[in-house]
Amino acid sequence: MSDQVTITDKQTHQLVDRVKSHFSSNDSRYLISLAGVPGAGKTTFASTMAASLTKEVAPTIVLSQDGFHLYRSELQAMPNAEEAIRRRGAPFTFNSKAFVELVARLKNKHNTVKAPSFDHKLKDPVEDDIEINSAIEIVIIEGNYTSLKDAEWNEISTLVNDTWFISTPESIVRSRIIKRHLEAGIAQNEQEAIDRADGSDLQNARYIIENSKTTNVLILAE
Repeated sequence: MSDQVTITDKQTHQLVDRVKSHFSSNDSRYLISLAGVPGAGKTTFASTMAASLTKEVAPTIVLSQDGFHLYRSELQAMPNAEEAIRRRGAPFTFNSKAFVELVARLKNKHNTVKAPSFDHKLKDPVEDDIEINSAIEIVIIEGNYTSLKDAEWNEISTLVNDTWFISTPESIVRSRIIKRHLEAGIAQNEQEAIDRADGSDLQNARYIIENSKTTNVLILAE
């Protein structure tokens, strides 16, 4: 059964204590997967945890799954290009194999690993934009699908030390996604943002909820 925690300062400290009790400074990095639906608050929470862990346990960095989006050119080359572009953000629109291979390389602390980031203006990855060197001892691997049961994605849980899932009410998720689409210029107006949120985004969210593994920690956000 998952440990249920809420995202309060007290519970954040509990998670820091959890990592502290399991962490050991050796040749291996301590890896944590953090999954959740779009708009759940993963990025903000992961950044907060990374700062706390760096201060209280060991140098920590967040690695986002977003850098492993397929390029738009790759989506356009697919037989179902129109559907792939419409569904960008669904599991099949990521390079899951490359993502899993990089997570595997992260385990050895002596490996300096370069990872891609995602440029939201270009709407494409930026290769080798993130460097994770030997000074980094903890990595929070954050993304929608890091606990998915699907082929390749399901290997992540075998490579990490701990698995977390952040659960946020759908009404909050929907509002955040609409706001994000408007602020990022993905949607030109509120109705377009609503249509995108109620379409592909919430379709992906429901797929995540229905097809993710039970994680060691369930974080209940409000």
